[in-house]
Amino acid sequence: MYNDQVIYGIHPVEELLKSRLTSIDHVYFEQDRKSAQLFELMKICRKERLSYNLVPETKLQQLTGSHRHQGIAAQCSVLPYADIDEIEKRLQGKEHPLIVVPASIEDPGNLGAIIRSAVAFGADALLLERKHTAPLNAAVAKSSAGMVEHLTVARPKNLEAVIKGFAGRGYAVIGADMKKGRPPQEIRLAGPVVLILGGEHRGIPPYLSKTCTDFVSIPMCSAVQSLNVAASAAVLLYETARQRSVTAP
Repeated sequence: MYNDQVIYGIHPVEELLKSRLTSIDHVYFEQDRKSAQLFELMKICRKERLSYNLVPETKLQQLTGSHRHQGIAAQCSVLPYADIDEIEKRLQGKEHPLIVVPASIEDPGNLGAIIRSAVAFGADALLLERKHTAPLNAAVAKSSAGMVEHLTVARPKNLEAVIKGFAGRGYAVIGADMKKGRPPQEIRLAGPVVLILGGEHRGIPPYLSKTCTDFVSIPMCSAVQSLNVAASAAVLLYETARQRSVTAP
């Protein structure tokens, strides 16, 4: 059973930002409460690229189940995020390392399904944005059917720089794009690969699209314009596994 953890109150959230910042998925500030302490915590969120927004006091009451929230609440991930250095060490020496980047995936059900496919087809790690992507919450964990326990997930502060770093070490950075991509069988998906998937509404954000070394698309019948992002991920991850002979053809 997965349950979302919510920490509230100025001092508890301040301590969370100091000691477990990477576990924070989203911070909520009361929109009508003015406080120097709250403003300082908001500055930290901006500096660390943490997702946050201003909400009515009733929303904070709903989240915390208390009137003593002091104008702030932080929602934490159901599992700790890995450090990017830890991921890079794990990938050293692997012949076919595969990193999946589900960028701007807003629906928890889609993100959970992508995680499930990533585990099924041998992905080594998942990298998430700190903003614009569904957090690693209970809904995502449940949608993954528990597979989130079997995948290393990181949420680096500067995702663009991390991906460029992998590209500099010889990784192919492949973006899924229906308009300008080539069929998957024409792209070499064996070897070190970063596979970037675009969100339901935004697609691959421009700052990540420019890191791509190639683009892939799934050929379909003319009656179908596009696949759901989770379905597309499953197809592309299967093809990646097929090329690597990780799973049966």
